[in-house]
Amino acid sequence: MREGPSFEPGFRFPERRIVRAAGYQAERLTASGVDPDIWGDVAEPVLWALEGFRSMTDAGQDIDGYVHVEQRLRQVEPVPVGEPVTFRGTTVALDPVPRGRHLVQRFEAVRDDGTVAVVAEHVGLMPDPSKMGGGRTVGSIETPAPMETLVEKRLTPDQVRLFSGDVGNEIHFDPAFAARYGYRAPLAQGLMTMLWMVGRLALETGPRAPLDVIARFRRPVFWDDPMVMLGSRDAAGRLVRLETRNEAGRMTAELENTGSGGAG
Repeated sequence: MREGPSFEPGFRFPERRIVRAAGYQAERLTASGVDPDIWGDVAEPVLWALEGFRSMTDAGQDIDGYVHVEQRLRQVEPVPVGEPVTFRGTTVALDPVPRGRHLVQRFEAVRDDGTVAVVAEHVGLMPDPSKMGGGRTVGSIETPAPMETLVEKRLTPDQVRLFSGDVGNEIHFDPAFAARYGYRAPLAQGLMTMLWMVGRLALETGPRAPLDVIARFRRPVFWDDPMVMLGSRDAAGRLVRLETRNEAGRMTAELENTGSGGAG
C-alpha cells in the first residue's frame, strides 16, 4: 500500500459537487438488504460515508487493503434526493496501532445555504500484512444483555461487488488479494452492514429523524456470509444498540444510537 499526501494530517480533499440519484441509491440499498421505500425521497446518510471513499480514490489515495474499523455518522438534517451538495473532507490523524496504523478522515455534506447536513468520520486500519489474520477483532466485548432478533439475511458476491464497485479496494473483489491479508474470501464493506442497521433505525423513526451513530466493525464479514441483526431498547422502546452476528454467533459489527431519535 503506497502512501501519498492524503495520509498527512491536515490534508484537504478537493471539494466535489454531488447529486444523489434515486436509481443509484435504490441499487445500493437493495444490495444491502434495505427496502428503498424506507428512505423515500431522502438521501440515505450512510451513502455519504461511501462518498468519502470516492474522495479518497479521486485524490489518488491507495485504499487497496484498507480495513474500515469504525464509522461515526451524524445527520443534522436530511438532504433530499436530487439536491446538489458540496462534499468536502480532511485528514485528521494517522496513528500507530498494534496491527498497523489508524487513519482518521472526516467528510461533510454541505447544503447550498452553508448548513453542514451530514458529518461522516472514517477510521481505517492501514494494515501491516505480517501482523494481520482472518480472526481479526478490534477490542470486541461481547454483550451479555439479552437482545431481540430483528432480521436476517445472507450476502452474495454480486451484492458486494455492486455496492463497492465504484469505490475500489481489491479486498472486496479479489480472493487472492484477500488471502494475502489472511482472509478466506473477499470482505463485504463495513458500510454495507452499517447501512443495513441504519435502515432498521429509519424503519422505526422515519427517514427524517436526526441521526447520531457510531458503528464499529468488529470482525470481517465475508461476501457470502449469513448475518443476523439484533437490537436492544431503552425504557421508551427506542433502539439504542444494534449488533450483527455471523453464522457462528460472533459479533461482526455494533452500532450505538446516541441521537435523540423520534418520529420523522
